[in-house]
Amino acid sequence: MNTNLVPMPSDTDISSLKHPSFDDLRLLSDISQLLLTTHFEGVIERVVQIVMKMTAAQSSRLYLIKKNPDDDNYWRIVRRLIDKQPFEIIPPPVSDSFVQWVYEHQCGDIVKDTLTDTRWKHFTDEQAPIRSAMCIPIRLGTNIVALFMLYHPQPNHFTPFHLRTVTIVGNQVVSALRNVSLYYEMRDHQEQLSATLQALQESIIVIDHHHMLVLVNHAARQLLGLTLDESVEHQLLVDYIAYEPMLESVMGNIEVCEPIQLRSERLQRDFHVSITSWVSGDEEEKGHVIVLHDVTALGDLGRFKDEMLRVATHDLRSPLALISGYTDMIGIELKDMEPTPSAVSIQQHLEIIKGSTDRMGRLVEDLLRVERVRKSPLEMQEQTDLAAMVKLVIVNTRLAAQVRAQSLTREIDLELAPRITVDAVLLRQSMENLISNAIKYTPTGGQVHVHSWYSSDRFYFSVTDNGIGIPEKHLPYLFESFYRVDGHNGNHIQGNGLGLSLVKNVIQRHGGDVWVDSVDGEGSTFGFWIPAHSTSGES
Repeated sequence: MNTNLVPMPSDTDISSLKHPSFDDLRLLSDISQLLLTTHFEGVIERVVQIVMKMTAAQSSRLYLIKKNPDDDNYWRIVRRLIDKQPFEIIPPPVSDSFVQWVYEHQCGDIVKDTLTDTRWKHFTDEQAPIRSAMCIPIRLGTNIVALFMLYHPQPNHFTPFHLRTVTIVGNQVVSALRNVSLYYEMRDHQEQLSATLQALQESIIVIDHHHMLVLVNHAARQLLGLTLDESVEHQLLVDYIAYEPMLESVMGNIEVCEPIQLRSERLQRDFHVSITSWVSGDEEEKGHVIVLHDVTALGDLGRFKDEMLRVATHDLRSPLALISGYTDMIGIELKDMEPTPSAVSIQQHLEIIKGSTDRMGRLVEDLLRVERVRKSPLEMQEQTDLAAMVKLVIVNTRLAAQVRAQSLTREIDLELAPRITVDAVLLRQSMENLISNAIKYTPTGGQVHVHSWYSSDRFYFSVTDNGIGIPEKHLPYLFESFYRVDGHNGNHIQGNGLGLSLVKNVIQRHGGDVWVDSVDGEGSTFGFWIPAHSTSGES
């Protein structure tokens, strides 16, 4: 917010101004000290009292000028500085008056005698006669936000020296108003930020470059064992490791600033910890913001899911094997019986049971395979000729395309590709999965094109078809486990939604990524890339 000083009247006779006395200078010094304080409430009242003492004025009045609702902040700031001093909130002066003259000319002036000065209009609420008056404007930026009036019952009381002195005070008030505005704006923002941080469920700890606590919100106070009113000033974060041992790992990662997963054995809670550095405006002070997000519920849910998946897969294999075995035995016995209608019907029922059991068995095996890929580290001990692998995959899937009278073409640009260390079995299964999906979702007589190339130290593999395509809204979820687009374009193709999830896990474990492009009704392209120097690790 810019401030402009209040100018002196252009016709002021400087030669007529007396030199300030020691008392005048002392009073001006007192005003300066008042306006520099951060205890703003009632400051203007005390300033007015000093000005009245300096000028020997009998009374005063402050007019706060409000032009429109946008000016609320101006006069609200001024109001904060006023305690008991009389003031009024008025619109911009328009009447023929002394106040209007000062407002229009934007400089202070004196009414030597209210009986002879045509600019003077008597107040209807005057409790004592007014014979001389003085008025100065107070501005913020280009806006006059207030007019300060001084009155005296005798004519010719106020002098050019008084006007100059009060104008100086007015200029100081202008600067103070700017400081007040910035102070309250900063304080309001600080209070809003503090309230927001305190309300967050995440534990937030702010430390300086000496690792001393700067801010600890409510959630973090519980973590550190602090009461709500306990001060953290001059406390080191390391001092709380004895109470919460998890903080030792946090301190060890302060300079790294990388997210970590930690568990508090004391609280039996899991936390995702992120650490961010901060620098002050002058870059002289540094520190860190530590955010601990409680992910216990997610961890419990993941452990529950893993346990249920383990039970579902392992405990289902035996009963499924029994069902399949006894179904085969019943089928063998039926072959020795006469082909009666009843026997034929039973044979059909057995085939349905056998087919359903086989599908459930394949689902269990897919679940086990996905979990093995997700949890166990990849071996990746085999250097593989990727061009040869792609050709083998196409040979293995060509028969399925021929059964549907589809054209399976290839484009292999791997002459410059090096041999890459990968898990050959899982990578080959991923390629075959993408080609098999394209064949499955492409109508009879359609086209499936396989493209593989090497670029920028990456191996790329994609499969494009002119099949049914996929609506755009489904694309972000296709690689999630069990996600299927059932019944699209009248198609009801069997599947469990695990194939693409398996591909994504395999590729990400090789350090690569997957992608999909599709146009509904026109076809799709599924692909992936892996780096030339794959490394094992969690996805």
